[in-house]
Amino acid sequence: MANRSYLYSLGNRPVSYADRPETISGLSEWPYDVPFMFRLLMSGDPQLCASLVSDGFDSDEPGSKTRLHAISSSFDPGFERVRRFIDIVRPLLLEAPETGRQPQSLLGRFKELISPGRKAATLAAPPAAPVQLPVWLDETIAFLEAHRDRYLLLETVELDTMSEETEDALLACVEAEIARCRHVGAALDALPADIAEAGRQLKKAIAQKCPAPLDAFFGLRLDDDCDSTRNGATKHPLGLQWSDVLYFDLWNRAEFEAHRDER
Repeated sequence: MANRSYLYSLGNRPVSYADRPETISGLSEWPYDVPFMFRLLMSGDPQLCASLVSDGFDSDEPGSKTRLHAISSSFDPGFERVRRFIDIVRPLLLEAPETGRQPQSLLGRFKELISPGRKAATLAAPPAAPVQLPVWLDETIAFLEAHRDRYLLLETVELDTMSEETEDALLACVEAEIARCRHVGAALDALPADIAEAGRQLKKAIAQKCPAPLDAFFGLRLDDDCDSTRNGATKHPLGLQWSDVLYFDLWNRAEFEAHRDER
């Protein structure tokens, strides 16, 4: 099983594992990474909060649970940055040549990605024309609109435990991720207000490493391989795969209380 980052929308900032929101919905999960769009969404005001995925490890001694942290942020500021990023990207996609391929839905894209016969791309291959990317950007806005709540929750405990196991070291991992989220938000804010000029600077920052904070864009792809980490086409996914069905289906307050009463 892949270790993943998990993104949720929810109604509170949890201060403990038992501090469940009245509403919670899955948004996305990503294997072995925290993609760009997760960080942009979380960039509004990311803060430490309690993990809702776990209240410790199975190996913990009774009465001595390892305290695990996640990241909370307000939904609206990050969502506005996502909207602006997409507004900047859209005109850039018009510069790509047409291929004659028809736009593909999110479900069709998923089937193509898992198809055994799918031809692998390489880093040396020329970028594919972004025929599907405009569709995925539309789906991103529509999905987030439909699942918006007061706050966001980013859980990275599975990724962090790949390299760390002590409480202090795991906390440091989460704090480092908060810094990365803020850095991505600062990069978006550093782009000019003019959309055309912002697009030019974004393209440059993607192609060559620029001074901070614009270095946060380096290595992204604005084509149909923007999330193709499995075949090596990119090492820096945008993160445009959305679903409210995640491996960890977290309980809301009513579900948590009902489960606790059963025990």
